[in-house]
Amino acid sequence: MDVVTSGVALPALHRAFVDTARRDGSTAALHACACFAEQLLSDAAAAAARTPDGPRAGLPGIPGELPELAEELRGMCTELAREMAADPGAPARDTDGRSRLLERALALATATTDTLWRSAAARTDPVAAALLRHATDWKTPECYGYDLADPELCLAQAAGHLAERPAGEPVLVVAVRTGGSYLAPFWQAAAEDAGRAAAPTWHSVRPVRGADGITLPQAELAALPRTLPPRTVIVLVDDQPDTGATARAVRDRIAERFPAARDILLAAPGRLYDPSGPAVRVVAERPPVRTGAERLWQLAGTGDSARLAARARAAGVPLAPGAVHRTEPFRGPFLDLYGSDPAPARSGGAHRIAPRARPFTLTSTGRGATPDVHHFRFIGTGTHGLHCYRALRAMGQLLPPGTAFADGYLVTRHESGLRPLRDALPVLDEPRRRHVLGAVARSWHELRRLGELGRPGEAAVYDPRERLGQGLRRLRERMGRPLPVDDAWLARYVPGRAPLGGVDGVLFRTPLPYGHGFWHWQLAGADGSEGAPVLRRFGLDWIWGGGGSLESEIASFVVENRLDAHARDLLRDAVAEATGDARAFDAGLSLAGEALHWNVRTWLRRCPVLTGATADRVEAELAAQARYVADLG
Repeated sequence: MDVVTSGVALPALHRAFVDTARRDGSTAALHACACFAEQLLSDAAAAAARTPDGPRAGLPGIPGELPELAEELRGMCTELAREMAADPGAPARDTDGRSRLLERALALATATTDTLWRSAAARTDPVAAALLRHATDWKTPECYGYDLADPELCLAQAAGHLAERPAGEPVLVVAVRTGGSYLAPFWQAAAEDAGRAAAPTWHSVRPVRGADGITLPQAELAALPRTLPPRTVIVLVDDQPDTGATARAVRDRIAERFPAARDILLAAPGRLYDPSGPAVRVVAERPPVRTGAERLWQLAGTGDSARLAARARAAGVPLAPGAVHRTEPFRGPFLDLYGSDPAPARSGGAHRIAPRARPFTLTSTGRGATPDVHHFRFIGTGTHGLHCYRALRAMGQLLPPGTAFADGYLVTRHESGLRPLRDALPVLDEPRRRHVLGAVARSWHELRRLGELGRPGEAAVYDPRERLGQGLRRLRERMGRPLPVDDAWLARYVPGRAPLGGVDGVLFRTPLPYGHGFWHWQLAGADGSEGAPVLRRFGLDWIWGGGGSLESEIASFVVENRLDAHARDLLRDAVAEATGDARAFDAGLSLAGEALHWNVRTWLRRCPVLTGATADRVEAELAAQARYVADLG
C-alpha cells in the first residue's frame, strides 16, 4: 500500500524503507528510519531556503513548516535513541503514531524536492543543486555499512565523556550529515539526561563541496542558537573521519559562528577527536561494537571455520546438515583480471570494521559428494541491510536460488555452469537471444520500479563529459603514461549534458558504481541444453550504488557486453516492450561513452598502484571500450 500524505506518494524506495522498519517494529529499526527521514528533510529544507523567495513566502509546492517539522523529527530521534540504547531489539513504543510522523516528513521532503528540481535554483545555484542531490538519494551511514559500529553504544560513550568534563558545562550537539543524523541523537540524549543540553534538540548541517571548498548552508548556520551559555562545549557528531578535511572544515565554520565556544570536539562511534589542528587527533576511545557477540563479521577473520559455520546456521543460512565447512576468501573476477594492492590505511586505524572489503566462501570438506558452497558478501547491517535484501528478493531470478540474509551478509549458494553473458550471447540461437535480452530489459524495469528515488524531471541535468574527463586526468596521473582516450574523443563521443533522470525524468538507485563489469551479467543454462537460459546479475545490492537513469544502465550494458548490431536491435525492441517506447534505449546509445566512467572510477578505487601488467590491462580495456563506442558512430 502506497504511503500518501497530503496527496504526495513517496518514492518507491523510501516507501519500502518505512515498510521494512514498520514490519521489524524494533526501536533500532524505527530509529534508523527516523534518522533517514531527518537527513532527507533537512537537505530539502536547506535547498528550499536558497530559493529567491524562500520556503516561507509560499512558493508553490514548498511547505513553510519544513524547519519546524525537522526539529520535531529530531526530538523523536532522540527519544528513540534513548530507547534503543536500553534495548535495540525491543518493540518500539507508539509505532503507528511515530510512523505517521515519518511518512509526513518524507512526503514533505518529496514535495519540496519535486518542486525545487523544476526551479531556476536547481539550474543556476550549485549549492542548491548539491543539496537536492543529497535530498534525492539513498545513503547508508558508515556504522551500518562501511565501518561497522553498534550505534546504541554511543549513549554510554557520550555519558562517560560528559562525566569527565567539568560539572555544569553545557553541550551543543551538531550532527554532520549523513552519518551524524544517526549518531547525534545519542549524544543529545546523554546531554539531556545529565541536564547539560545547551539547546532543546540537536542541530544538523550538511557540508557542501564547491569552488570555495567545503561550506555549510547559510540557512543551517542561521538555525543554530543565536548565543550559547557560558563555557559551552560543541560536539560535532559524524562517522569516523577519513582524511579529516570535512571535519576540519565544519569545525572552522562552526568556530566562526561561535568564537566564544569553550571547545569544539568531533565524536564518532567509539572515538572522540580534536579537529582543531592540521590533522584530527584522537583524544579518547572505547570499543565501538558490543564485545562477546559472535556475529559473522566478527568471526570471519578469526580463522575458526567451525564457529563461523555454526553462527551461519544459527542465523538461518541453509548449510548442508552435518557437513564440515572450511573458510576461503572470495576472489572475484576483478582481481583475476587486474589484481590489486592493499589500499593505504585510512584515518581511524583499528576501528575500521569493513567486512564489505572481505567477502568469503564456506565450502564443505570431504570427498565424494558435491561440495556445499555458499558465498558471503556484505550488504549492510540493521534496517538498511534488511531493506536492501528485501529489494533483491523482489527482483526474482536475478540471484541464484537459496539466498539468505545473515548478520548483514547476502548469502548465495554457489551455482555451477554460469557463463558471462558477453561470451554466451553471440552463440545463442535467435529465440534464446531474444529471450535473454528481454529478461535484461525487464530487470531494468523492475530495478527502476523498486528503486525509484524521485522525479527530478528533464530539466535537471549533469555533465557526463566533465565527470569522465576528471576521472581520466586522475587515472593518467596515477599511471604516469598517456591514455588511449583524449579530449578530442571526449568531445566527440560523450555528451556535455544529459538529464539526471533520463528521458522520463525518473531517478532510481542503480548498482552501476560497483556492479557495472561485464562479469556481473551471467547466464545459467546457456551450455546448449534444452530450455531458455536464466539471467543472473550480481552486484545488485544498491546499498553501494548511486542515483542514476535507465539510459546509464543501457549504455553500460551495451558497451560492457560489446553487443553487435543485431543484438542492439533486439535489445531496443525489448526495452520498448518493457517501458512502452524506445526513447530510453536511443538516448542510452547516445550516452555510450559514459560507460567508461564506471570503469575509470573502479580502477581508481581498487588499484591504488597502477603500474606494470595491471596498468597494461587497464590501458587495453580502456582502448577496447573507446573503439567500440567510436564504432557505434
